[in-house]
Amino acid sequence: MEAADSPALGALIEQAEVAERADRTGEGLHLAEQAWARSAAAAPALRLRAGLALLRLRYRSGALWALVDAGLELLPLMRAQGALTAARRFDALRLLVLGAADVGRFEDAMRLGHEAHGVARDAGDAARMSLAINALGCVYERIGDPWHAEDLLLDALAQAQESGDTAAVSAARNNLAAILLGAYYLVGESGPAAEREALMVRALTHADEALKLARASGDRYPLVFALGNRGEVLVHLGRLEEAATELEASMGLCRESGFDAQAWRIAVSLGELGLRAAQPERAWEHLQWARQAIAGRNARNTLLRLHHAAWRAARALGWSQQALEQLERYQALEHERLLLQLRGRSQLFVTTIEAEQVRLEAARAAERAARAEVHARVDELTGLGNRRELEQRWPPLAQRLQAGQLPLALAMVDLDHFKQVNDRFGHAVGDAVLVTLARLLRENTRGDDLVIRTGGEEFLILLPEAGPERALEICERLCRRVSRYGWQALAPGLQVRLSVGLASAPPYDLRVLSERADAALYAAKRGGRDRVQLG
Repeated sequence: MEAADSPALGALIEQAEVAERADRTGEGLHLAEQAWARSAAAAPALRLRAGLALLRLRYRSGALWALVDAGLELLPLMRAQGALTAARRFDALRLLVLGAADVGRFEDAMRLGHEAHGVARDAGDAARMSLAINALGCVYERIGDPWHAEDLLLDALAQAQESGDTAAVSAARNNLAAILLGAYYLVGESGPAAEREALMVRALTHADEALKLARASGDRYPLVFALGNRGEVLVHLGRLEEAATELEASMGLCRESGFDAQAWRIAVSLGELGLRAAQPERAWEHLQWARQAIAGRNARNTLLRLHHAAWRAARALGWSQQALEQLERYQALEHERLLLQLRGRSQLFVTTIEAEQVRLEAARAAERAARAEVHARVDELTGLGNRRELEQRWPPLAQRLQAGQLPLALAMVDLDHFKQVNDRFGHAVGDAVLVTLARLLRENTRGDDLVIRTGGEEFLILLPEAGPERALEICERLCRRVSRYGWQALAPGLQVRLSVGLASAPPYDLRVLSERADAALYAAKRGGRDRVQLG
C-alpha cells in the first residue's frame, strides 16, 4: 500500500514545492496540507519532505500556531541520523523558533533556538550561527525586551557581515527594523518624543539597507518585509508620500504571492498612514479589511496594532460606541499579551543566561576563526607572513598601485650556503638564524613593505611605491646589515650572507615579477653571492 501510494504522494509534494518556488503561497499551502495529511503512514523520508514543505508554506502564509504544532511532531524525524543535512535541519528549526515566538510559545521558541544554534555551531556555519542569534533576538522582542533583542540582532548582523552571507545580513537588517518598531510601540505615544524619533531613525537605517539587499536578491518574501518595515517606519517619521509608495508596493506583492500575514500587517500600517494624513475614513476601511481577513486566525501582535488604530480612527470620526469597542478589545489583548510575557519571562529566567552564553560562545567562535585565519597566514617559525598571506595581500595592493601608476618592486632573498650552516652548526642554530634574519628584515624595511617567508631559507619582499633605484638602495642596506650582524653570538665562526634578486613593475603581475626576480637571484648567485642583482 505504502509503495503504491509513494509516487502519487511524491508528485503532490513536488507540486507544492513548485508552487512555493513560484510564490504561489496559497496554492502551495493547499497542496502541502493534502500531502501532510496523506503522509501519516508513508516512509519517513516522504513524511519528512511533506512536513518541511508544510512548515515553509505555513510560515509564509502566517499559519504560525499550526506551523509550530506540525514542527514539533516532525522533530523526531528531523533529528534522525542522516535524515537531513545540518543546513536543512537548521532552516526548519529557525522557522519553528520564529513561529513559536510570534504566537507566545516562548519556552518552545528558546529551546528550539538553542538547538538551532548548536546545529549551526557544530557544522561550523557562521551565517547560520548569525541567523540563530537573530532568531533568539526576535524571541526577546516578543517577550517584551526589545532592547536586549537589539543587542542580539546587532551581534547577529556583525557575524553575518563577517561571513559574507547577504541573506543573513538581509534577515538581520529586516529584523532590526522590526524590533525597533516594536520598541517604538512599547514606549508608546506618551513616551519621550526624542526617544521615539531616535528609535525610528535607527530603524530607517536598517530598513534602507534591508530594502537594497532584498531588491538585489530577487526573492519576494524578504522584499515584502523590507518594503513593509520601511513604509511603517516612514509613517511614524511623518514622511507620508514615501510611506504610501512602499506600503502599497508591499501590499501588491502580498496579494500576488499569498503572503497573508504580511498583508494583514501592511493593511494596519495603511490604516496608521490614513490617521497620520487626517483621513480617518480611509484608515477605518483598511483596518476593517484587515479585521475581516484575520478573523479566526492567530495574529495577536497585528490585532493589537489594529484595535489601537481602529480606536483612534473611530474616535476621530466621532463614533463613540465603535471607539469604546475597539479600546476594550485592545485592552483585553494587551492584558493577555502581558500575562504571556510575564509567564515567558518566568520560564526563561534561566535561559536568559543561556542566551547570553550563546552570544558569548558565538563571539568566541568568531574570535577563534579569526585567530585560525591569522595563524594560517603566518609562518610558524619566524612570525612572518607566508604564501597565503601574500595571496591575500597582493590583489588590493597591486590594484591600488596599478590604478595610480605607482612604482612597485619585488625582491627574492636567499641565504647563501644555508645548508652548510645546518650541517656545521646544527638545525637549532639554523632555525635561530632564520628567526634572527626575519627580525632584521622587518627592522630594515619600511612599515608598508611586506616581508614573506616563501619556504626554507627563501624570502620575498614587496616594496610598494619604491622605484628601481630606491628598491636597490633598500636591498643593499639589508645585505650590509645582515653581513655585519654579530652572528658569532649564536655560534662561534658563524657568518651569514644574502643574495637578492630584484624586479620592478610594470607589469603588476605577481607571477611575472616573481619569475624575473628569481632569475635575477640566480644571476646574483652565479656572480659570487652576497649581492643584489637587478632583473
